[in-house]
Amino acid sequence: GAIIPSVITVVRLGDSWKGGKCGPPPVIENGDLLSFPMQEYTQGSVLEYKCPSLYVLEGSRRITCTDGQWTSPPVCLAACTVSEEDMGRNNIELKWVAARKLYSRSGDFIDFQCKRGYMADPESPPFRAQCMKGTLEYPQCKPGSKSSPLWPQLSPCVVRGSL
Repeated sequence: GAIIPSVITVVRLGDSWKGGKCGPPPVIENGDLLSFPMQEYTQGSVLEYKCPSLYVLEGSRRITCTDGQWTSPPVCLAACTVSEEDMGRNNIELKWVAARKLYSRSGDFIDFQCKRGYMADPESPPFRAQCMKGTLEYPQCKPGSKSSPLWPQLSPCVVRGSL
């Protein structure tokens, strides 16, 4: 008779380890553990994550080894960068800040306005844009004469009399 080779496949279901212990903690994008990771942790071990400056930590910063599995790790949401080049391409400027570059946290709102001599494009997204996980939808302006400064130019006045 012929000898038929057999293949044995071993499948591990989930991330469970023997005896309630946990393996290495999950790696998160743009984040770090506050302690050096080990290969094995005992039941009840708690680890803490941190995100870099301007990143927003979403979820719990701590994970726990429970029944051989880690609880859900947090997510580090990226910041948005508003640059002079991006604003120039869309004929816009920051409404309240005179800056060449602005860093904004995820969830923050940024107000824009058309540059002088430009008007809002009817197809433009809103001029109050929200930073979402590192992305920002820029409003657009097109050449036109309808734009004007946000505040009308006021002439200085002289007050006479006594108070």
